[in-house]
Amino acid sequence: MGYRNEATIVDAVASVVGHVGDDEIDVVVVVSGGDGSGEAVHAAFAGVKVVERAERLLPGGARNLGVAAARGEVVAFLAADCVAEPGWVAARLAAHRAGRPVVAGAMTAAAPVGPSAWASHFVLFGHRLSGRRPGSIDHRDPAAHGLSYDRAVLDRLGPFDPDVLIGEDTDAARRLATLGIPVWFEPTVRTAHRGPAGVRALVADQQRRTRDASRAKGPALEPLSPVAALWRFPVAWALGTARTVRVGWRNGRGERGQLVRCLPWIALARAAGQVGTYRERLALRR
Repeated sequence: MGYRNEATIVDAVASVVGHVGDDEIDVVVVVSGGDGSGEAVHAAFAGVKVVERAERLLPGGARNLGVAAARGEVVAFLAADCVAEPGWVAARLAAHRAGRPVVAGAMTAAAPVGPSAWASHFVLFGHRLSGRRPGSIDHRDPAAHGLSYDRAVLDRLGPFDPDVLIGEDTDAARRLATLGIPVWFEPTVRTAHRGPAGVRALVADQQRRTRDASRAKGPALEPLSPVAALWRFPVAWALGTARTVRVGWRNGRGERGQLVRCLPWIALARAAGQVGTYRERLALRR
């Protein structure tokens, strides 16, 4: 799924097309935004099905078009700024064939990975690190993302919300809980995500993410006064940084050295994210 991801989408598609095995893999690419993503995929992969829209599709809308066009008994999703690591397809299918109707996967850091990218990795994906052990997870667990579904589950679940910028997958996990359908975390399903290339990009990315998350809360977002922001900020920043380190250490077997080395960048990322949240809450006050 891509929105103006012309620079990365060919790598994303190649990472899935390259999974050669005994199973037939049906690859569907959904792009929107009117850039050259569709043409780039057509040029690189003549046999891949491309669904293209000139207008912007939010993630839920892109997912829905992909589900409608796909023929598979198991349906998985990959964002165009990510890469499926070797074994991504086989590990998912193995878990589904073992009786797991919904399978969550781990996130890794795509090369090149500097301190800013590592910090972003731990802040965003601490619950989804590849060092976490496999097992059933609660639908509210942040690891309940990057899901693949048995087709029968998708039929029961219904369409993804096409009108939200973020959280369409969180909403789907919540509906899975209502239906009583379990989620299995499988760390051998590994998706590599491209992180920020430097400090400035790290700060901008964290502020954008927390701003979008705050706006997505709608009326539930509470206003904040400048005085309250000043005294709450250091507490929230310290707690958030400590939580990132604690979760990263628990789930980051094999990556703990990187966690320690990028601690200053993690602290900066958490501060930037807190600024993004508080700006939105201060704006409500004004």
